[in-house]
Order: sequence, then C-alpha cells, then structure tokens
Amino acid sequence: MKNLKYLYSIVFVLTIVLLGGSLTSCGVHEEIYLKKDGSGSVSSKIEVKQILVDYFANLAEVTGDSTDISDGKLFNTKEIKTEIEKQPGVKVTSIKTSGKNLLTTKLEFRNIEDIFNSEKNLTAAGIISLTNSGESKIFRFHLDKKNYKQLSVLIPVLSNPIMESLGPQEDDSTSEADYLDMMSFALGKDGPKAVKNSFVNVVVHVEGKIISQKGGKISGNVVTFTIPLIKILLLNKPLDYTITFK
Repeated sequence: MKNLKYLYSIVFVLTIVLLGGSLTSCGVHEEIYLKKDGSGSVSSKIEVKQILVDYFANLAEVTGDSTDISDGKLFNTKEIKTEIEKQPGVKVTSIKTSGKNLLTTKLEFRNIEDIFNSEKNLTAAGIISLTNSGESKIFRFHLDKKNYKQLSVLIPVLSNPIMESLGPQEDDSTSEADYLDMMSFALGKDGPKAVKNSFVNVVVHVEGKIISQKGGKISGNVVTFTIPLIKILLLNKPLDYTITFK
C-alpha cells in the first residue's frame, strides 16, 4: 500500500498549504480559516484530471505496487482520514468523494505551525510560520529550491525518483518550454496543456483585521492567492506569500 500512503500524504498537504495544486495538476480550491493562536480549519475541494489518475496507475505498475489506483480508484476516504490524522493536532470533520476524481475534505487543526514543526528538518526549512510583530501576527508561506526537498518529510512521494524528476531541481534552471516538453513525455500529449491550465486557488480568512499582504488580493479579512502551477513546479523564483493581521 506504499503508493496509497504517498497519495494520502499529498492529499493532506493539499488541504493545508499552497503547495497543494502542484501535486495534482488539477482544480484545487482551498478555504483556510486561521485564528491568531494558529488554530483553524480548512475546507478543500480537489478535482483530479483523468490524465493524473492514469499517471498514478502507471506509477503503481512501475513500482510493482498492487493498489486500488491501478483499478482507477484514486481516493479511499477511510485511509485518507487515517493518514491525515497522524499529523499533530489535526482532526478530519468531513471527507467524501463524488465519482472517481473529486474529493472534498474539511478538517480542523490545533496549530498550523505544529504540523511543520513536528520534524527538525521542516522547522529549519521555514516553509510555514506564524510570528508576532508587536500587536500583529504574520502568517508566511515560503517555498524555494533549497527548502522544497524538506517537504518529503510530509510528502514521502517526493523522495520517489520518478517524482523527484518532476519537481524543481536546486541547481537547475530549466525553462518553462523545456519543462513542458518533459511533461509531454511523462504524462502524454495532454500533459503540457494540463499543467499550463492548472492553478492553485487559496482563500485565507483570518481572525481580526488584515494590515497588509503580499502575493494575493485582499477583500475585508480575506486574502485570495492564485498561483500558476508551473511556478511551483519550476521554482525558478522563490514563492513568498504573507498576511499581516491583528
């Protein structure tokens, strides 16, 4: 069941951080509710395109795993829930599927930093932080080529050689055109189009008043981040998003 565990780790991160869409090449919509003490909840809708379902099925065959993925069944809600709740302070309140490729999830977390501070390497990577600045709180998500590999602590599939080849390389400056050519080889002729048409949409609701933000659009106490998938896959420029609120 190794590949399933890889997939469920992916699903968990999809419902927590902006990285989510980079691993699905699909439609991802997140609603994150964040309180000043770091607790909150996430409502997530993930629709996986058939091209990726086929890719995971092929990956299962290559690695010799016999899983439901090879039969076209992508989401096992019971096992996904179990994997998600292994993270500290996380409780799944609702999880369901519609058809083969659509998953909706609702969860609560005690402290968003606890999830990323549960491992020493993740703490040092500084991918997620919630810090004090006077009377304000600063929520930050930062991803670059140097800390990207640290995510393998939460997402074991990133350590898989096949998946490593699809993600950003620290000492590489692959162009978008070259990367899309590689996607055509890995996912077929529809791969490049799927990547180019994929975005991560994350809506963050914060407790209190938003003072400033970087990388998104603000409306009241809500910031919406829309990130092209290709930016995450290449990471030729660091991704840095912040919300300051009090």
